[in-house]
Amino acid sequence: RKQVFVTSYVWRLPELAGANRALRATAGGWELEGIIAAQTGPPLTLTAGVDQSKTGIGYDRAVLTSPTATVYGSGACGAVAPCVSYINPTAFTLPAVGAFGNIGKGEFRSPGLFNWDMGLHKSFVIKEHLQVQFRAEFFNATNRVNLAPPTGGVNAAGFGTIPSAADPRIGQLALKILF
Repeated sequence: RKQVFVTSYVWRLPELAGANRALRATAGGWELEGIIAAQTGPPLTLTAGVDQSKTGIGYDRAVLTSPTATVYGSGACGAVAPCVSYINPTAFTLPAVGAFGNIGKGEFRSPGLFNWDMGLHKSFVIKEHLQVQFRAEFFNATNRVNLAPPTGGVNAAGFGTIPSAADPRIGQLALKILF
């Protein structure tokens, strides 16, 4: 990946020491924590999906039909849903039998990622050695669609499409007793 940014934080909110007891108990002393990750997509190598060179060394690379061809774009999904068109399938073809493709390893990029996991919690003191902790946690809090890499074999069904994505927003609440 060309760029990766990851940060984590814990922010303890004020205790509200000067406020009345009820306000201090409900609104004071919360902790907000989280992890934020943003990164460009991983390298993507487009292959023929078959051993066109007949060398037995694995899948050969695809052939870019024209140096001016639009590589990223629509057309891969057609009328199929749900599906995301990412690679333009008309820009690529199989190499001739006995030949290799003209695309370099990792020449293209898969979609990037942005994810924000966050949590909020507070401990309520019941007695000296008894606390109840309330937690609210959210994974992918912004509910951003983080797409998986596209199908990268020219002869594969769905070449250039992204058929899946990472998890959507997930939230959970917890009540924990500490003694």
